[in-house]
Amino acid sequence: MGPGLMPGFGNSPSEGGPKKPPKKDPNQPETHAAPGADDNVVAPGGEPSLPDSPLKLRRRTLDRIGSDLDPDSEEQGRDNRTTHRFYGPYYEESSGKYSFKLAFPVWAERNQPSRTDASKNDRASVFGGLYYNRRSAERSDDVLFPLFWNLVDERAKSRTTIVGPIVNRVAPGERDNWIAPLYFGGKRKTGGYTLIPPLLTYNTTDGRGGFRLIGPMFCSWEGGSECDARTAQDIDFGVAPFYFYGQNAESKYETIPPLLHYYKYNDRSLSWTNVWGPFYREHTQKLDMFHVLPLYFSLWGKNERHTTVFPFFHYGYDRNAWLLANPLFLAAKGQNGESTFATWGYARYRGRTSLDMITPLYWRFQDPDIDLDQHLLFPFLFTRNSPRESTFALFPFFAHSKRFGVSESTFITPFFQHTHDVRGWSTNLHPLVYVGRDATSTHTVVAPFFFDFATPESRSTVAFPAFWRFSNQKETSQLVGNVYYHEATTSVGRDWEVHIFPAFSYGETPDGHWWNVLYGLAGYTRRGSLVKVRTLWIPITVSGTEPP
Repeated sequence: MGPGLMPGFGNSPSEGGPKKPPKKDPNQPETHAAPGADDNVVAPGGEPSLPDSPLKLRRRTLDRIGSDLDPDSEEQGRDNRTTHRFYGPYYEESSGKYSFKLAFPVWAERNQPSRTDASKNDRASVFGGLYYNRRSAERSDDVLFPLFWNLVDERAKSRTTIVGPIVNRVAPGERDNWIAPLYFGGKRKTGGYTLIPPLLTYNTTDGRGGFRLIGPMFCSWEGGSECDARTAQDIDFGVAPFYFYGQNAESKYETIPPLLHYYKYNDRSLSWTNVWGPFYREHTQKLDMFHVLPLYFSLWGKNERHTTVFPFFHYGYDRNAWLLANPLFLAAKGQNGESTFATWGYARYRGRTSLDMITPLYWRFQDPDIDLDQHLLFPFLFTRNSPRESTFALFPFFAHSKRFGVSESTFITPFFQHTHDVRGWSTNLHPLVYVGRDATSTHTVVAPFFFDFATPESRSTVAFPAFWRFSNQKETSQLVGNVYYHEATTSVGRDWEVHIFPAFSYGETPDGHWWNVLYGLAGYTRRGSLVKVRTLWIPITVSGTEPP
């Protein structure tokens, strides 16, 4: 960069000397620099400068551009440049401390620094496609495929040797020996396993418990000695499908399926169950049971006993209550003295209430507490009487129900109904006529021609199909034949319109009025200062503008 192109480097020779300062604008406000300051933007001696070749890159940067090499990959020691050499069937590749050599198809070898110790070499070789050899700080492997495998993990201090079906694995605190598929065995610090498929034998332990299987015999335990019911905390064993036994800290069980036997005992509840075929025996702290299924059932406890000989006889008592049942009758007495008796065609209950049934058709129910007396002769007659209500029904011709001082309803056949109560009344002739009042609301329906519903706020009336009227506190809409009238109360006044379809329409608004002939064939509208006319349905503004 020549002199004069940057501040502080002097002027260009073509300018012939220093420039004069520009003439000051008299209207520009005067500014004062801080003490000791001058007009230079950059302090003398601090001017920026550029290198001689600003776009030049170092060789190391150029080598990295476009490379996808992961510096943390397994192939340690590689750099960004790879050398390849071909000599017929011989191939060689090198990159830093990494190298690969191939003499196809006899020999191949790869060398690189070990991952955990870069000072040691990691070499892997293949001879004739059958023998594999690797030596590094981590691995020491020999494989003669497919007969012999010897794999050593130097870090884990483990070795695995495979000779055909024979497998031997050794690691700190662990050992495995297999002769597939005849024998599989292993040891661990807290247990081990043994599997002999031809003998259907399997055994495993983990220090807390284990599982053992020998043919149909099995045993599973937790805590204590192996398969020792005297010391194990939880144990299950048996000979499937003939015998099963198990116990834990709370309970024990025993099952012999061929003998239909099941036994269970619970130490916490001191209860037990014992089943031998049809014989069932159970004990709890409250009850004892003995059954001969499905004919005999017996339960007993303190002040309680129940015996059933099905289907002939049942008798049971619980303190003061008892029940006797047989094919002829049933009799029972409750704890509070209530009694029940039922036989063919007659039943009776006496307690706080009473019920009598003569044949399945006649029922009488009484509740003395509310002085209620109710009769039913199914399906024709029903009566219900008490100090607060009275009902009489002779189906399907007549029904009368009354709640004294509240409501009263009368049905004559299923079609006529009249009801009145403290809120109003209704008379119905189903399904055509409905008339009534509910408080301040009324309704009149003569289906399907006339409908009228009225409340203090609104009313809807329809005399189909000639008359329709709907009104509320703000607006009214009415249609009589082809004459439609609508009226509404707005915040600025009254708005109404009338239409004689299809000939003429007229309406008034708080700020004007309008009329139309044949929906706008001819028409006139005035709203405030706006005046419009319609000719051939085309609106034309005569004066004014649209109001907001």
